[in-house]
Amino acid sequence: MNLFIQLRRHAQNQPETIAASSRFRMMTYRKLWSRVERATARLQGEWGVKSGDTVAYRGQAHPDALVLYLALARCGARLAALEQPALQSEIDAIVRELDVKIILHDDHAPLDDADLPAAIMPLSALIMTRCPYQPSDISEDPGCPSLLVIRLAADRRIQTSFASLDQLTRQSVVVPDRSRQIGGSLFDGSVFSAVVLPALASGATLIFR
Repeated sequence: MNLFIQLRRHAQNQPETIAASSRFRMMTYRKLWSRVERATARLQGEWGVKSGDTVAYRGQAHPDALVLYLALARCGARLAALEQPALQSEIDAIVRELDVKIILHDDHAPLDDADLPAAIMPLSALIMTRCPYQPSDISEDPGCPSLLVIRLAADRRIQTSFASLDQLTRQSVVVPDRSRQIGGSLFDGSVFSAVVLPALASGATLIFR
């Protein structure tokens, strides 16, 4: 299953179906795909993200972080999701070790005092205005590594592994209802591959608590 193809089909065939609902906003499948395209253009054309680059998300299960992941996957880039408090507290070491290019954070949780070797932007900057640039070299290869799974060892050393959209999709085991609730960490393995991806593939609604 190619999730990019599925999402384009949903945007065309069920454009007004709600893809994600939260206290921030509701997002139809048409809007979801439109935002993914806009985010792709901004990442590539405006922010210079290339295949193999790493972009970090510091926050807690924001629906726009899903847009960020899908756009990065289209670019061949990788998302380092820093949702767990332990990872957020080690952001300096993680950013330096992984050579993170950009950090996007939930708007209500800024990194104003951070002195990090990466651009720091609010997550809303990804889609809040139209991007004058066009994306280039979109391969949409679901086999390309797109998610960095990060763990801290007992000695605080950073351990990482890679997952592609193909791998995450193969791990999907739950047949979703027409709506599924998301709480806590969006990119946790038991949530992202088991709930989020199959819900999007089937055209269901994700409810962010």
